[in-house]
Amino acid sequence: LCQRISNQRLLIVGTFRPEDIERTNHPLKSYKAEMQAHRLCEEVALGSLGREHIDEYLNATFSPNDFPPQFASLIHEKTEGHPLFATNLLHYLSERGDIARTNAHWSLTRQLAELDLEAPESVRSMISKKIDALQAEERRTLQYASVEGAEFLSTVVATLLGEDEVDLEERLAHLQKTHRLIETVGEEELPDGSLATCYRFAHALYQNFLYSDLVAKRRVMLHRQAGEQLLKHYGKRAPQLASQLAIHFEQGRDFARAIEYLIHSGDNATKLYANAEAAEHYTRAIGLVDKLPEESQTETLVSLYEKRGGVNFALSRFADSIEDYRRMLEHQKPLGSAEKEAVALNSLSLALFFAHNLEELEVRASEAVEAATRAGSQELRAQTMALMSLKHLCYGELDQAKPLLDDLITVARRLNFKPGLAAGLVWRGALYFFQTEYEHSIEVETEGRQLAAELRDSFLLLTSMFFLGLSNGNLGRMSEGLAILGEAIKMAGRNGDLFWHPRMPNCIGWIHRELQDFEGAFKHDQYGLEIGHQHHVNEAEANSLINLGIDYTHSGDDAETISAFHKVREIFDRDAWFRWRYNIRLHAAMAEHALRQGDTAKSREITNRLLEMATKYEVHKYIAVAQKLFAEIAIAEGDRANAESSFQRALDELKQYPVPVVAWRIHAAVGRLRSANGDQAGARESFDQAAEIVQQIAASVSDPALKQTFLSSEAVRELLEARIVS
Repeated sequence: LCQRISNQRLLIVGTFRPEDIERTNHPLKSYKAEMQAHRLCEEVALGSLGREHIDEYLNATFSPNDFPPQFASLIHEKTEGHPLFATNLLHYLSERGDIARTNAHWSLTRQLAELDLEAPESVRSMISKKIDALQAEERRTLQYASVEGAEFLSTVVATLLGEDEVDLEERLAHLQKTHRLIETVGEEELPDGSLATCYRFAHALYQNFLYSDLVAKRRVMLHRQAGEQLLKHYGKRAPQLASQLAIHFEQGRDFARAIEYLIHSGDNATKLYANAEAAEHYTRAIGLVDKLPEESQTETLVSLYEKRGGVNFALSRFADSIEDYRRMLEHQKPLGSAEKEAVALNSLSLALFFAHNLEELEVRASEAVEAATRAGSQELRAQTMALMSLKHLCYGELDQAKPLLDDLITVARRLNFKPGLAAGLVWRGALYFFQTEYEHSIEVETEGRQLAAELRDSFLLLTSMFFLGLSNGNLGRMSEGLAILGEAIKMAGRNGDLFWHPRMPNCIGWIHRELQDFEGAFKHDQYGLEIGHQHHVNEAEANSLINLGIDYTHSGDDAETISAFHKVREIFDRDAWFRWRYNIRLHAAMAEHALRQGDTAKSREITNRLLEMATKYEVHKYIAVAQKLFAEIAIAEGDRANAESSFQRALDELKQYPVPVVAWRIHAAVGRLRSANGDQAGARESFDQAAEIVQQIAASVSDPALKQTFLSSEAVRELLEARIVS
């Protein structure tokens, strides 16, 4: 027909499965070759469906529908985009009633998580038919290959079969061409110099079907042999295949090596901050320990509980971390190692601290000091020092925290003890931040961040980024602060961190508010409140409520402001954790709200308490904020002389401890006061100083829309207009 119509405008389209014409020697096989030789036809090979194709198919087949957006992705994941499997599965779900038409719309009748997406009988029958068409030798080859998983190496399969590699490669090439059950991935040179071809099963269902055909004892033998062969190929680089080797040795009942490679898998995941994955590997390993010889169980458990305790801590699963370290402590006793005991006690104490379990913390920290002394380890004593300094920092005992942190940094540098140095730098940077020494904070947090990244300590890494972002923001480096905090919140989300993640939105919201983007600030503050409440993070919830109170004050919603501040005090009544710090912020916000309401007496009373607290803890930013509030109270009461004196005290404080985001507002307020007093030259000078800082802040904003929001805001426009007038 093709020869007859070569000069006519006629198109013939046909479909076929390549394995059908290859396997049965169908006449189309030779016809196709002849047509291609004469350029009378073109073959279009159809690949798997993408997620977007399945989405289109759903919308075309079930129209209209209100399926959740994840439905197409789930179907794609389960069928790997195989068109026949996908359509069969959807038909099966429809027949079973999981997809139903209601009120002219197609909907799911149950939640996605409740859907049973196992292959329907029609698909299983089709797979069985394809496998039954194989010759015995071909079937055995693919069964042995299935032991390696969805992908397999020709050299490993040849070893399992005890066959020549070239013969096997030829058989696999024939299987690929004739039956389309496997696909070539490519050639791979292995670390031992072997050249192997990597294949994969065309669909995981084929691999699962073939694997299930193997008898149990055969599987055990083949898994162990596969593991051994991979070890030969990879040698010292075997930990790169840790997860694969762990499966082979676990299924091959070589439990010692299964545990060894599960530990490698967990360690590999930890290096990538995949802490949840690491915890799963360590948990699997713990479950196999009772299959080891009794004499090696205790030491293995001590190591595994230590590792899992660390990743649970990084995941903010403090209760789980505490339980792991308690078990570590319990199992290490027979070993009689003072060093291991001190490690367990230090780690347990740190987890207890972040779980706010102060009663047991006191006991365990004391035991940690004793154990470290018995072990004669300066590094362990340094760890205890880090814990005690953190405790002092948290509860406002800053005069005790400061020398401890400085000593810790000195000792850790001398010993080249990087974990202690990282902790010392990060928490010393936090103290610098609290006391308005932002440049110093950035300096030590930058070093701490580098060390934490090197040590793969995700908790300290996020801590350093938290304070780096806030310090840059206070210094008016807005986009730099937002970039660090944005990176941190993404990392916290990926890592499964629930300690720092709820705290980050508040910081981002604060920078938006400083840039007069009140809508953006409210959005981030509200999100911070939601996740803080959801995960029971009191400190984050309280800080979000303070920020929302400020947002409501600005919008004039007095009822919501008062409600937010009331809820903060309720949280403080439940938990003293960092209460000293957030009490300062709360008093500043409450004083501002009272002043806006015209209640100068109440505002002065709150500001007096604010100044007292800020002075006690040497929080210089809020000493300046208190003086600014005193000045504004004086203006409201008509006392301009005292107002300018208070403004000057605020500026004197900020001269030594710069906070540009506060300073420009004070300069602008002084300019307005001097203008009202008829001092136009002084007013001009103040407005110029305020405008210069505003321009510096604006220059630090890389987002054009956010920069425009700042420059066109009411506060900035008033300043620039007043500057022109003066």
